[in-house]
Amino acid sequence: MQQFLTSVLIESGPESVPYVESSKPLIRQHLLDLISCYPSLNPKTATFIHNDGCPSINLLQADGTIPMDYHGVTYNIPVIIWLLDSYPFHPPCVYLNPTPGMIIKRPHAHVTPSGLVSFPYLHNWAYPSSNLVDLVSELTASFARDPPLYSRRRPQPKQSSPLRDQSLSRPFHHVHHHQQSDDVAVVYKKEAIDKVIRELAELSLQRVLRRREELRKRSTEG
Repeated sequence: MQQFLTSVLIESGPESVPYVESSKPLIRQHLLDLISCYPSLNPKTATFIHNDGCPSINLLQADGTIPMDYHGVTYNIPVIIWLLDSYPFHPPCVYLNPTPGMIIKRPHAHVTPSGLVSFPYLHNWAYPSSNLVDLVSELTASFARDPPLYSRRRPQPKQSSPLRDQSLSRPFHHVHHHQQSDDVAVVYKKEAIDKVIRELAELSLQRVLRRREELRKRSTEG
């Protein structure tokens, strides 16, 4: 990272960063101190587009997350800290960089709906004592008192209307009715089988009785 910052700050040409030459060593040190305390922030160069119509310029930024302790839990707040061309004589420009699953709290005392951060440390920025480490430290403390981001609520499944619930219950009712029909058929079949068995038993008994009667007559005649 030291080599990257050195090469960026000494580079010349149309893609060079527009900082005052005498301030570049301090800028480099501010960024090195920042990533030493907050390694989740990553210095890089990017194109900054002014909202006042001025030409876009290539600037240094620290992109990543800063920790926020809230009710005993540490959350990672995504931010981008832009070092404007007047840095370090003037404060950096800080933006929240919410992911698609996050939403900026509205209203918030120190964050605009677009994500621009504005709070006392930035307002009271004083060269050369003010720096990025103290800025982030104050920022995390401020956010801990009033979190600027919330998770988006996942859409809840639509509740079925009573009519829809009734229509869904019909197939189950139909199946239950079909099961009852099957049970009745089984009963009828069982009763028919029992009837046949009884008839066969009666025929067998009649044959036995006739056979006994025939034997009795023969014994009497003899």
